[in-house]
Amino acid sequence: MLGGMLVNRLRYIYLLIGLATILVSGWRMNISIFYQYLIDYYKIDNITSITLFLVISSIVAMFSSSFLGVLYDRKGSATPLYIATLMQFFSAFVVWFMRYYTWDKSMWLWYIGGAMAGFVLPALVVTINPTIITIFSTKPNIALAIVQSGNYLAQSLWSPLIPKLIVYLDPFTTLSLLSITSAIMIAICGKVYSNIKIERSSSQNISQSQSIPRLFIVTLIPIFFIAASSIMLNSFIAPIIIEFCRSFNIDENTILLTYIPMAIGVAGVLQCIGAFTWGFIARRIGVLKAFPLLYAFQTIATFMIISLSRIGIEAVIIAIWLRYLMFGGEPIIHMMVIPTLFGERNLGKLLGLQTSSVMASSIIAPLLGGIVRDLTGFFITTVATSAMFSLLATIIATIVVLFRHRIESL
Repeated sequence: MLGGMLVNRLRYIYLLIGLATILVSGWRMNISIFYQYLIDYYKIDNITSITLFLVISSIVAMFSSSFLGVLYDRKGSATPLYIATLMQFFSAFVVWFMRYYTWDKSMWLWYIGGAMAGFVLPALVVTINPTIITIFSTKPNIALAIVQSGNYLAQSLWSPLIPKLIVYLDPFTTLSLLSITSAIMIAICGKVYSNIKIERSSSQNISQSQSIPRLFIVTLIPIFFIAASSIMLNSFIAPIIIEFCRSFNIDENTILLTYIPMAIGVAGVLQCIGAFTWGFIARRIGVLKAFPLLYAFQTIATFMIISLSRIGIEAVIIAIWLRYLMFGGEPIIHMMVIPTLFGERNLGKLLGLQTSSVMASSIIAPLLGGIVRDLTGFFITTVATSAMFSLLATIIATIVVLFRHRIESL
């Protein structure tokens, strides 16, 4: 229970601070915009070597998530957020120096920056989300939807700004500037959230020897596959749109300055709408029913991207928008599945482990998606791989919901 009347009066301020932090830090949702500029700057054609940034970032995030989650349970929000602040600052300076070297040397700075960035997302997930769930214990769905909308609004905010910043500055200065801005906002959030004191009774502390529930482990499997599907699309969304546009003979300048900002910008707004929509759906029909239903709609939307790819670029972009509308509900449902099935005890630890599962998918998805594209020469095969992952997640999630009691008793 949160102590003191102060938290009750200020909880909406904490909500807005969390939203602002995720919104400012959410520029990384548009990291794929930088790919084409890096390819042109270094004159390389291997997309996999660039996307290794995400792979390395995800490896670090996977291992840091549980640590940061336990740190949150023991120390509160401030410590994990301050760690993220320092890492964000350091990554800004590392990326800045990439301009002075060829790709065979710059890529190591790129990867180091990715490793440092691997502390940022987990720190935000395991601090802001459980804090909001605890503060708004009676209506966590809507509160989480508001906070998570920061990620989606970030796509709309940053997708038109990043190309303009790159043209006005350069890709390296832009990356450094965005990282420093994010670090400052995370530090502010850490300072504000340090005022929140969470009182925990001894009964709420799981001993290190206590095993993780078997159902929890099984639940992570569909979460892994749907996250891999979504991350695979999001990691390559800009080059995917470029490939589809080129197939319809659209001018390169128009692609980079019009179609990509438009597609990604609208996708961000639709994700925001999707977050609130699925928060409402979960409240009406229950989180456990919404869980596989969301996955099914994501699967349908992903296959639609492929099936409409011969009709026209407008049809493809509409299918992409539909996929992002469904993607908006993914974090909300995932965040609510855990307390629905396992309660709020050690929520930071369990969400940290869940984030590790998502980060594990973040390792596989960009790497596999890049390899598939490099082997076939087409990003449409990356989309097809994403669709198959989504279908598999839907099947497993349905099994988990229908047979959860039997799984628990095994």
